[in-house]
Amino acid sequence: MKAAIRKGLLGYNLAFSKDFSQPTFSAGGQHKNDVLVKVNAAAINPVDYKVPRALLGPVIGLDFCGIITEVGNNVGDSLKVGDAVFGTTQGSLAEYTIAQSSTIAKVPSDWTLIECAALPVAYQSALQALQRGNIVDKEGSSSDNQQKEKSVLVIGASGGCGIAGIQLCKAINVSRIAAICSKKNEQLVKDMGATEVVDYSDSNQLESFFHDNSGKFDFVFDAATNSGGGEDYWDKSISLLVRDEKNAIVGKFAALNGPASKWTRSILGFEKPYESLFFMKSNSQDLEQIVSLLNRTKARPLTNVMTFDEQGLAEAFKLLKSRRTKGKIVFDVSSSI
Repeated sequence: MKAAIRKGLLGYNLAFSKDFSQPTFSAGGQHKNDVLVKVNAAAINPVDYKVPRALLGPVIGLDFCGIITEVGNNVGDSLKVGDAVFGTTQGSLAEYTIAQSSTIAKVPSDWTLIECAALPVAYQSALQALQRGNIVDKEGSSSDNQQKEKSVLVIGASGGCGIAGIQLCKAINVSRIAAICSKKNEQLVKDMGATEVVDYSDSNQLESFFHDNSGKFDFVFDAATNSGGGEDYWDKSISLLVRDEKNAIVGKFAALNGPASKWTRSILGFEKPYESLFFMKSNSQDLEQIVSLLNRTKARPLTNVMTFDEQGLAEAFKLLKSRRTKGKIVFDVSSSI
């Protein structure tokens, strides 16, 4: 089968294969809780080129959307052959992939397969960050009225996770959605739902924003720190968090990445109560909640669709590594099969 694969000693070299072995599915054995999927679309994330083969396997990709062709014996009746599903797995950028049934959800009738393939990693990361910030609860049952006076800052607002955070905040009626991104993407993030935009390339504007907004944000979602360009918004963001009458920090900060010292504190369980560094944990409930929230405003992910071939793979990762992509890069796998 066609697949995007990791090559080289550690697997950091990316290549396109036309004859990679199709995964063998054992419905009554090791895959009894899984499904085999014929992939229609798959998206990529920075982790796909930053993490070696030993951790993520030979096939590139985590996000996918496609059609179930086989079902494990323990999956039950909720998923059937022929169902269109989306979610995460290790090795999604291929004609076929195997996914755990607990990490996928059915494609809604009014969504395209390309759109759904863009959701899993970016939107679950944003949703779980908002959950940590007490902006939305895990059941999605937070009253919209409770969020009308909330203030959220999204850093790295024009990327996949940033746009996801903005759209989800808009869906639950967060009253103030501030965004940090480049000037050229200002209108884009406003169209996504931001109420104000700060240009990170204008040092005076950026410093004034942090100075003037001390203690004014209920939650800061940092999708930019340590993303590859030397950014570090962590410490200065803490000053933005809301404090109580005793001057104790009650706002929350969550980041997708951070310096080694922050990772050490996170792994050892010594994080401060108001800040967190986390790995996204894929699950069906969050995927369903994301679709439900986005449907409130008719929002859809911003996608950059690529062909699934050698040239498309090279162009996609060149764009991803440039850190200038807007929204999500998605491969139209089915059109090239």
